[in-house]
Amino acid sequence: MRRNNEERALRGHTPNQTEEVPVLPNPMDFIKPTQLVELPSRGMYPDGHPLHQQDTIEINYMTAKDEDILTNRSLLRKGLAIDKLIQNLITDKSIDARSLYVGDRNSIMIYARAAAYGEDYKTKIQCPACTKVSKFSFDLSTHDTYTPDYDMEDLTNNGDGSFTVVLPASTVQARIRPMTGHDELKIMKKESDQESESLITDQFKFCVIDFNGYDDPTTISYVAENMVAKDSRALRKWIDHISPDIVMKTQFDCPKCHSSQEVTVPFGTEFFWPES
Repeated sequence: MRRNNEERALRGHTPNQTEEVPVLPNPMDFIKPTQLVELPSRGMYPDGHPLHQQDTIEINYMTAKDEDILTNRSLLRKGLAIDKLIQNLITDKSIDARSLYVGDRNSIMIYARAAAYGEDYKTKIQCPACTKVSKFSFDLSTHDTYTPDYDMEDLTNNGDGSFTVVLPASTVQARIRPMTGHDELKIMKKESDQESESLITDQFKFCVIDFNGYDDPTTISYVAENMVAKDSRALRKWIDHISPDIVMKTQFDCPKCHSSQEVTVPFGTEFFWPES
């Protein structure tokens, strides 16, 4: 019986026959995939900026190295993890991630997260009515893009990424721009230092380039802090109007108090860690 088994095993196989071993590709030859992200700003950056008049930006897909960034305790403690991630994802290293408008940065985050973990984002939401926390799921594929109308009668487009408006009460001319990553990080630092009692005037100080041509910090701070409420409200509306963004709002029905509210997707490091 043993002899028959050996014969069957050797049938069709000659001792001198050599078997070809398939050559596996070198893992080092792997090309990282990329994707194009639509910019809500449509490239409304000053002349000379790498994204001037560009509708899209190319980013890498997230990797294990990027996940390391999101778990780096030092970066998390300093509030720099998301900023470092965005910079790492951008393929064109001549682009400073902090120079991007906040809305364009949000767009990169949404595209990167959806590609890495899927479009279903499960998180927890605090009900605006009863403050109870409940689980909720956002569909990242249903976002809208807000691109401002820059050709309004009361808005002067200066062609360099800035816009001029006239405040209704004082008739002071304010030259403004959208908030950038640099501004966002400064605000986050103030919040972490428990100095966040001046969010409205801080926004003015970041987004206003000059008042009536006076661009020194002392003048901008003085006008920002002392303008009448009518001018303050108008200026906030104009800054919101010129700021491109990804609109991630959906209806939330609270299972606790049964109220229905419109909520916005929360961003942060947990945005990139889906619930298992």
